[in-house]
Amino acid sequence: MAQPMFVLVQFNVKDFPQYFEHYGSLMSKVVARFGGQFLAASRDVVAKEGESSGNFTAIIRFPSKEAAIEMYESPEYAPLKAKRIHELTEGGNLVFIPGLETAQVG
Repeated sequence: MAQPMFVLVQFNVKDFPQYFEHYGSLMSKVVARFGGQFLAASRDVVAKEGESSGNFTAIIRFPSKEAAIEMYESPEYAPLKAKRIHELTEGGNLVFIPGLETAQVG
């Protein structure tokens, strides 16, 4: 069984209505095309230790590292990524985290 890949994002969103209209509302379809799904997405995170590095956080699960990279480097995502980076946010983090491999039963 392939090892899943999680993508953790924490962005400093400039204007939430603009962000969701031009990026957030379009991402579910792009992520799903590569077998991914959003597990969490919120402005309301609680940092129990340290500090959150943005005002919006999301966690996305992909079935494999390859699927996550393929989505990130895809032509479908390129214009959304450019708009996010250059217009909709003031930086942030996007981190790929390998998931724990699950043993196959059988």
